[in-house]
Amino acid sequence: MCTVTYIPTGKGAFLTSNRDERTDRAPAEPPITRYAPAPLTYPKDTQAGGTWIALKGRCDAAVLLNGGFQNHARRHSYSRSRGLIILEIVEATAPADCFETMALEGIEPFTLILFTGGRLMRCTWDGSRKHRKELDAHRPHIWASATLYNDDARQMRAAKLQQWYGKTAVNVESILDFHIQDDIRFNARQSFNEHRDTIATVSVTSIDLTSPEPAMHYHDLRTGRTFVTRQPPAISDEQTAFNSFHWKMRRFLIRLRNWEYWPLECVYLPMVPAWLWLSMKARSVCFFGAANPSMRYAGFAGEHKSRIYSLMPQNTYPETLLCEAGISRKKVQELLHSASFKFPLIAKPDVGERGVQVQLLKNDSNLEDYRRRSRVDFLLQPYVDYPNEVGIFYHRMPGELSGHISGIVGKELLSVTGDGIADILTLIMQDDRAILQLPALHTSLGERLKSVPAAGEKVRLVPYGNHSRGSKFTDLSHRVTPLLTRVIDQICAGIPGFHFGRLDIRFKSWEDLEAGQHFSIIELNGAASEPTHIYDPKHTLFFAWKEIYRHWKILLEISMANVRHGVPRMTFRDGVAMVREHRKYLKLMRKV
Repeated sequence: MCTVTYIPTGKGAFLTSNRDERTDRAPAEPPITRYAPAPLTYPKDTQAGGTWIALKGRCDAAVLLNGGFQNHARRHSYSRSRGLIILEIVEATAPADCFETMALEGIEPFTLILFTGGRLMRCTWDGSRKHRKELDAHRPHIWASATLYNDDARQMRAAKLQQWYGKTAVNVESILDFHIQDDIRFNARQSFNEHRDTIATVSVTSIDLTSPEPAMHYHDLRTGRTFVTRQPPAISDEQTAFNSFHWKMRRFLIRLRNWEYWPLECVYLPMVPAWLWLSMKARSVCFFGAANPSMRYAGFAGEHKSRIYSLMPQNTYPETLLCEAGISRKKVQELLHSASFKFPLIAKPDVGERGVQVQLLKNDSNLEDYRRRSRVDFLLQPYVDYPNEVGIFYHRMPGELSGHISGIVGKELLSVTGDGIADILTLIMQDDRAILQLPALHTSLGERLKSVPAAGEKVRLVPYGNHSRGSKFTDLSHRVTPLLTRVIDQICAGIPGFHFGRLDIRFKSWEDLEAGQHFSIIELNGAASEPTHIYDPKHTLFFAWKEIYRHWKILLEISMANVRHGVPRMTFRDGVAMVREHRKYLKLMRKV
């Protein structure tokens, strides 16, 4: 990234960059827009995945130049691409502060021109120290990469800008003309770079901040094509808050027609007589308490995921970091560094409840926001991106060598498929399951709701396999095979005191899972596990009640067998303490 200009006007400013690259480097992708949470538009470097210029929202922009104040000797390798660093900085709530606090050891020197909140700043990392200087945003500036040009070449460019500015009407076309003239675009005769004979200006990208709808103009000089990407207009709360009476009634009617969306109380209250009947047979309302002796309350409530993971065989679950509530930013960074964790990460409470506060973290800014908001201990795990996710319900009688799979649920994450015409909001309106998630999707996707996916493009709206977050559950119990049962048996036999529960697993393919390869157990749930295959839309509520009772009977039999082997019963007092403790914890967890 060689020459950058900042040109102010009475209505705003233009920030423009020449991309000077080796001609044998793969071409970049034209600008794309992602939303996290503000719209972020940038051309994507296909080799490293980052960028050199980015527009965020309606007033923030950043441009990267290679090198600091002077040319440097390149190392053989660096820990991260500078193109990824710029994305992380500009995506932050306070980009300049993010630059100041970000750890840059092991990053190649760079200069970042940052325009944010009406302020123009030059942020430089020279390889050992950070430098930040605020510049006059009311006059033009030009910069050239220290890795390509010496002071004389940079001063010549500054003189050219002064000659041009004030004598030419400033617009996208005139700025492009300025950037592609011989003395501004890459000229091998002016450069000292050892690869200068194979370098050329391959594109000019200009950010126009002079109109109510900021735009990025990307000129591909190799193909002669120009791409214009405009920031979508803000979506008004009146249109998409989705909390009006109309939308509440629409969601109510969808839930009313489909029992799978009913509140838990509506599903389980009619089952109270069945529970009491089993309690009479066991002479204990808490008959489940001895089912999994190694788990607190048999895993019914209050068990720590970190402790459950510690019981499981190595390499069957994601590497996990436990972060205490109130942990400092520095301590989190130290933990990530020691474990060599890379984004994206999954964060979730150590004691969970139906997907509450489970979040995909894409960068340091997301992590810092989660750390500050969490009032409870939480876990960090690398995001497991296998394409398939299932819940496998398993039980084994104490003393028996093998167990049984009593149900498998497939999880189809909430998504929409583009047709090249409709925006995401329109596609959501065609799916009742997605309509139920509209308030949360409005918060998480924001203006992305107005973007138009390409024909056939599948857009994942929620990256978690939770029914309460919109995932479609499908009964895959026909997938039970002797090979799969043998694999699950081997895993569960390695978990001390585990007899009853559900394993939520992500895996590459069914063949790999049956071979015990390319899978990861995301969650292991104990006595409170639901046979979640009941939530397949094809099943009736009566089928669900039948399956729930069947699994309660199994839970009773396992628990009573363990009692006969000396495992202590769970008392009514223990049950009351469990409920009080869990309610108190949930109140704390949801206090954000």
